[in-house]
Amino acid sequence: MSGIGSGVHSEGRMSGCRIAIVGGGLAGLATAQSLRTFGIRAQVFEAAPALGEIGAAVNTSPQAVKALRAIGLGDKVAAVGHMSPGMYTRNMLTGEFLEFHDRLKTGTRYGAPYYSFHRADLLDAIASGLDHGDIHLGHRLTGVEERSDNVALDFDNGVRVEAEFVIGADGVRSVLRRALYGEDNPTYTGQMVWRSLLNGSDVPEELIEPTGHIQWVGPGRHLLAYKIRGGKLVNIVTQQDTDKWVEEGWSTRGDPDEMQASFPNSEPRLEKLLRLVTECSKWGLFTRPLTQNWGRGRIELIGDAAHAMLPNAGQGACQAFEDSYILGRWLAECSDPVEAFSNFRRVRIPRVHGVQRLSFSNARFKHMHDATAQKESITSRTGSVHGNSEWVWSYDPVSEWDKEPAVPSTYAA
Repeated sequence: MSGIGSGVHSEGRMSGCRIAIVGGGLAGLATAQSLRTFGIRAQVFEAAPALGEIGAAVNTSPQAVKALRAIGLGDKVAAVGHMSPGMYTRNMLTGEFLEFHDRLKTGTRYGAPYYSFHRADLLDAIASGLDHGDIHLGHRLTGVEERSDNVALDFDNGVRVEAEFVIGADGVRSVLRRALYGEDNPTYTGQMVWRSLLNGSDVPEELIEPTGHIQWVGPGRHLLAYKIRGGKLVNIVTQQDTDKWVEEGWSTRGDPDEMQASFPNSEPRLEKLLRLVTECSKWGLFTRPLTQNWGRGRIELIGDAAHAMLPNAGQGACQAFEDSYILGRWLAECSDPVEAFSNFRRVRIPRVHGVQRLSFSNARFKHMHDATAQKESITSRTGSVHGNSEWVWSYDPVSEWDKEPAVPSTYAA
């Protein structure tokens, strides 16, 4: 599958592209790197004029780190990843300790660390191993034509690309997905997110002690604050139920006073932390019903384009990285890419759907209004934020790439 040629003709038509990846975010670039690892060249088409993930931070659990290592990025992500001692969970109204999850022990147990990244650092690490001549910026997809022997992709800059096979990594509002399945728009969940990024030197240690990675949970909302870039920055991200419509998008400017007011009666440390916020953004959370609509024929969807999920299990990027390695492995093993795509869906869909169900379950726990019931659910390990993640983190995409995964009955179809 190597030896891909490409050229741009004077009439603005690019030809000879065997595999095209639409989307140059984390999922798209990781998949390009995965294919490169297996000797397969792909062309990446990104709508933005420059590479750069919007957003502040992303977490990768051990199984996702294994996938990144397997595509040759182990040293690069280790150089920019931050390893926290673990997540310390408190009740946001009383400050009462609820749970500690030791992420250093998690890393030892599963043979790979749990990292927190600034998104831009992680994207740069992934992109650094690619031939930048294969990354085409300023290409916003506007049209798709499926043919018997190729797929024609039309972009808003007038370029038409003919690719034998296409991988769609173009996000939650995927143009490729819409071309395949019509107006399959994501649904607003009635939840919104606030985000802010603080200088680490401005955040007193006692506000995020003892681990520098704190979660507050409470009635209808939760908040995370944790260090990235070796403690130079502190990322704050929240999630709350709301009866207001909030647009999707990572860069809608928010009002710090409104953000602070959305966490009333908070315990003193959380209240002081929120007062440090001078700039913030907000966005609504959108998701889709769990479906088999991940692609057909010569087109395969991955990441948010295939399986947009809520952030409550910290698995959005992680599942995209699993996708990238496993799809690359199937393409390397199968002589027919259409067969590889089919096998990829067969092994990935049950697992990802299980992770999505876990995410829904975690949201219910984190936002419980009954503090006593919330604490009891941790003690019994039936509804803990972390207690049901073992099967997610213990998975090894490298050794289990071709197996239909075991999913706990709680999260199975």
